[in-house]
Amino acid sequence: MSHDPDPAEAWKRWHAALAEAAFVVPLASERVPVGEAVGRIAAKPVSAVRPSPPLRVAAMDGISVRARDTEGAPTRIAPTDFALVDTGAPVPDGFDAVVVREQVTIDEAGALVQETVMPGRHVRPVGEDIPLDQVLIQAGQRLGAFDVALIAAAGQPVVDVVCQPGVAVIPTGDELRSSGERLDAHHVIDSNGPMLIAQARADGARATLHPRVPDDPKLLGEEVMRAVLSNDLVLLVAGSSRGHRDYAREVLEELGEVAVDGVAVRPGHPVLLAVVGTTPVIGVPGYPVSAAFTYELFARPLLGELLGAIPPRPALEVRLAEAVGGRDDSTCMVAVELDSVYGDMPTATPCARRAGALRSLAGADGYVTVPPGEGFAMGAVVTALLFA
Repeated sequence: MSHDPDPAEAWKRWHAALAEAAFVVPLASERVPVGEAVGRIAAKPVSAVRPSPPLRVAAMDGISVRARDTEGAPTRIAPTDFALVDTGAPVPDGFDAVVVREQVTIDEAGALVQETVMPGRHVRPVGEDIPLDQVLIQAGQRLGAFDVALIAAAGQPVVDVVCQPGVAVIPTGDELRSSGERLDAHHVIDSNGPMLIAQARADGARATLHPRVPDDPKLLGEEVMRAVLSNDLVLLVAGSSRGHRDYAREVLEELGEVAVDGVAVRPGHPVLLAVVGTTPVIGVPGYPVSAAFTYELFARPLLGELLGAIPPRPALEVRLAEAVGGRDDSTCMVAVELDSVYGDMPTATPCARRAGALRSLAGADGYVTVPPGEGFAMGAVVTALLFA
């Protein structure tokens, strides 16, 4: 049996080390123009400082009238007792309804109205959509395009949002090259760096890909220190295993504290959870699927604490199209593809479970967590967490 902690216990130990180092969450807030707030987390509730509509306005093109003048329609209304009005235009004082244009014939004698209307017909009252002082956005809410439109319509030119966490991604390894560089047969293209940057940005972080660092503990330590001084989370990619060129553990122990050295999870077992100064650092395994699930298990929840909120992954009950084996010594993270609904629920087909199966991961819709043990039989109903 593995002596490594399970993911929950690993998180607990890491959290204790962060608290001891005076790591503070959530981050402070800043005020930004409402048009720049998409994707940000509201730091305070947002209320309307202006109702919408701010006046009584017409909901249809037609004429504004006193409803009582339309009784017994068809009836004629004198020119002084109605006013032309367009959709969205203010309804003049003294009038309490609108007759739509299709029900009116206007000539020199006035308006011939074909229908009787009740007071308020086709009139939008003040604050119908947005009442004055109503709370529109709650603290901790992630702002989408419609949210910022709502805030702007409510008269708020700026909004208080949680500062974006800074995330540094540091690729390591002599063999590593970026896509587009000259490649020899032994070179490995860095896919983890772009992937982790994309994951962090999708969760609301300000993520930066640092220059790759060769297998040199001195250079690695210098780059880690540069990163921790200006970021809220550092992802140190590869070098967390125990090979002769894996220096992440050595460097992090020298610079700070390694709270967790290995987690009972597959893929992603050789993860390091550390703290340098007051900054959390994750030693991310080098295989792509391991890196992706390490982010999911540890980086994403931490960003949620820094931001005060990250929406949880949508959960869906699915029926397994194949058996999914487990391990006695580890929790297993299994990517799945969801098929169309047949019968009572969607079916989930497990993707290739190799730690380097990046193509399978790219086609996955979500994942299933398999607790230590035998796993799940074909046809078992389990919960899948969806990537989008």
